[in-house]
Amino acid sequence: MPKIEHVALFTRDLAGLRAFYEEALGLRVVLDNSKANPPGVFLADDRGTAVELIERPADSASADTRYICHIAFLVDDYASARSALQGRGVAFEAESAIEAESFRTAFFRDPSGNRLQIVWRARPLVPTEA
Repeated sequence: MPKIEHVALFTRDLAGLRAFYEEALGLRVVLDNSKANPPGVFLADDRGTAVELIERPADSASADTRYICHIAFLVDDYASARSALQGRGVAFEAESAIEAESFRTAFFRDPSGNRLQIVWRARPLVPTEA
């Protein structure tokens, strides 16, 4: 069965959004397509899952991603991750936050308006095979 390799997001500020994903979320650049048309960049986590950021063409409309999509980042320490993002000026959605004993989650927007989520789970969503 295939694994998810990457998801892609549009942005009007490729350099600024790249910096956010590197600095705030700890992803690293694995492929720089900044000379392509349209320009883009792939950033990945330590497990090999990547986010592709693509400079939005001027004639391409924005979409409201509130109910259609988001990227979830699994965190080991929910409180620390949330605090670090808030320290960068990130505003979390109050209405969608959940802080239960077995699951904690909060949604926010990246600098280009894409909806992101941090999530902590007492047990993995998908258990790994032993």
